Amino acid sequence: MTTTDNYTKITVTGSGGIAVLTLASDKVNALDVATLSEIALYLDRAAPDPAVRALVVTGAGSIFSAGLNVSEVLDHEKDRTGVLLDALRDALVGLFRFPKPTVAAINGPAIAGGCILACACDKRLIAEGARIGATELKVGVSFPVFAVELLRHACGSAAEQLMFDAALLNAEEACACGLVHQVVTADALAATATDLAAQLAGLDAPAYALAKASSRRVALAVLDDDACRRLDSQVLDHWQDDQTRASLDRLRKPKA
Repeated sequence: MTTTDNYTKITVTGSGGIAVLTLASDKVNALDVATLSEIALYLDRAAPDPAVRALVVTGAGSIFSAGLNVSEVLDHEKDRTGVLLDALRDALVGLFRFPKPTVAAINGPAIAGGCILACACDKRLIAEGARIGATELKVGVSFPVFAVELLRHACGSAAEQLMFDAALLNAEEACACGLVHQVVTADALAATATDLAAQLAGLDAPAYALAKASSRRVALAVLDDDACRRLDSQVLDHWQDDQTRASLDRLRKPKA
């Protein structure tokens, strides 16, 4: 199976052709440039590797991912924000394009970018008691177009309201609106996700890859048009705005 040497922000384990990629960047499995780059690198290596038949994505400990690392934006010059959003796009769109079966095992909170990461997977299982949501507007940041398209692909007409509500849903609510496919007990989550990945891996691999590419053709085409590029330029400007940065700074400061 694909080597995972030199990874420091993710771990990859597995057997029987089912790889398990575990986010392990920090105590909340935040997505920084290094973590996103490691995810993208692993996907590039795993896609042509015949030993990898399917992929499970989960988080270390009791959290799936709390989303983008705010300090990555605030502790650097403004141009670092563009680097971070580009890394987010490469990792999440890379996961969305990945030709083999992917299953998100949402073991705990999946917030903002963590929610969109789960949406990039073919199947999404969530542990009882976990919460998930596209909460970007609640903290005053805008959605890159690719994030909107991944959310829309995952849950269709519910996507827009999920963005505007900016709420964290419980497992049952997320399942009801299509954001996740199944609620599983926490103890059974890892095994259930691995079993589902193995079941999907038992399908004809070339046929699965073609079906996946066909079903995602429209969402992916949107990302390459001029309107998308113009909107994403505005999104970057918004993220770099002083008022947005102030909102993010308040987010990371503990309340008195």
